[in-house]
Amino acid sequence: MQIRILGSIFAVLGLVAAADLPDDVPVPETAPREKAEQMPESQPPQKKKVEPQHRPADELKAIEPLDDADVAATANPAPPPPNEAALAICESELKALGVKFKRRDAIDGPGPCGLSATYAISTVAEDVEISPTTEMTCAAARATAEWVNKAVIPSVEALGESVRLKRIRHASTYVCRTRNGQPGAKISEHARGSAIDISVFEFAGRDPIPVEPRAGKGTIEEAFQRAVRGSACLYFTTVLGPGSDAYHDDHLHLDLAERNRAYRLCQ
Repeated sequence: MQIRILGSIFAVLGLVAAADLPDDVPVPETAPREKAEQMPESQPPQKKKVEPQHRPADELKAIEPLDDADVAATANPAPPPPNEAALAICESELKALGVKFKRRDAIDGPGPCGLSATYAISTVAEDVEISPTTEMTCAAARATAEWVNKAVIPSVEALGESVRLKRIRHASTYVCRTRNGQPGAKISEHARGSAIDISVFEFAGRDPIPVEPRAGKGTIEEAFQRAVRGSACLYFTTVLGPGSDAYHDDHLHLDLAERNRAYRLCQ
């Protein structure tokens, strides 16, 4: 009997509690993270169009590179005195690389052309001639010798066991001219003695390999030319050759031009 009474009491209490609940229970606000996810994505900022700035003609003239006439007309300053301590170290390194060289007098002008110390090298490695004799800085001679010893000669081994590099022919070292000999161009690194144009590799045990357009031929000559050209960028700051432009289809131009952030131009 008592159990029935208790059951009736609990049933009545349940009905009362249900009657007290509101019909509409408020939904909690979306959490901040969910609100952020529901917000539309912001549009990317529009790039501002920058109009080209036109410099006055007299300002442009002041920064134009020298042309051929300017080279001849510019005053002929004497080359700066050579750094004998640095040259002594460079010469020691040339000897260690098997380079035969002679130091010659400075080349003076005209204009910005010239060398404070000129190096004529006749061999660029042990038993490897370079022809004709060069006129270049010691730094350029050292870079050439390092490239030949450490990259070119090892690449020759892939041409055959009996093949040996005998001679490298170049088209030019020091020449007082503008880049590519074009009027209005900047002064060439050749005019500073820090460039060399490699034209032919000659061997004992096989035919010479001249520098020429070879892309896509799939030959061992193409592979060799690609290998020595690619490795040259480890020793020089500029490497140009076939495919760079029409001026370099028959040689590899190698130089030591100094650029911002030690940038190397290898094409």
